[in-house]
Amino acid sequence: MDVRELAAMTEQYVPAEFQRRALQGVFMAHQVSAEYVRSEFAPTEAVNLLPYYRRAKLEGYLRDAAERSGIAAKAVKSPGSGWFHSEVRSGPVVLTASTVQTPCGPVDPSEFRLSLAEENPLYLWDEPGDVPADDPPLYILLLHSRSVWSTAEEDSRYGILPGSAYLAFPAAGLETYLHTINLFEAFPDIVESYLPREWATEAKVRYIHNARRLSA
Repeated sequence: MDVRELAAMTEQYVPAEFQRRALQGVFMAHQVSAEYVRSEFAPTEAVNLLPYYRRAKLEGYLRDAAERSGIAAKAVKSPGSGWFHSEVRSGPVVLTASTVQTPCGPVDPSEFRLSLAEENPLYLWDEPGDVPADDPPLYILLLHSRSVWSTAEEDSRYGILPGSAYLAFPAAGLETYLHTINLFEAFPDIVESYLPREWATEAKVRYIHNARRLSA
């Protein structure tokens, strides 16, 4: 199976309708969480709370996006942890969301992510006869990062925007990705709808450029 077939499989089980709603969820989670913590807490506390509040909002938005798209999703307690995460399941596909520091950057190697990613390399077989009799789960990550700005004023005005959003197929060990999809480029109309109206074309182009993965 090559990346084209992998992309086609993704489109079948994680359709564009869901991908669009998931991307909207990323934008809403970043915006709502930033606005809330800024209004309710002093900056010293807001900066500490923001990642947790944003994560909680996105987990809920992700389950809602799945439900509205006719896909199963539920909150699952991570093994050996008190934390819950949302799992979207469609056919052989399992999808979870994670924050990364840079566009499509490395993800935290938690126990549940390592377990889910263990079988992913089996989807890159060379010959049809190599396909396992029982299809293993195909694990996909919805990765998002915060936007980074040059000045405190820019961060205050535009820090509510996410820095990137990708679908990524992690290899076993989570050290690299077998395939990635830039959701900003896949759904430019969604991105455009959340950008500040005062931005000129140059600012929009720069924002999209900064959302790209730096290396393959």
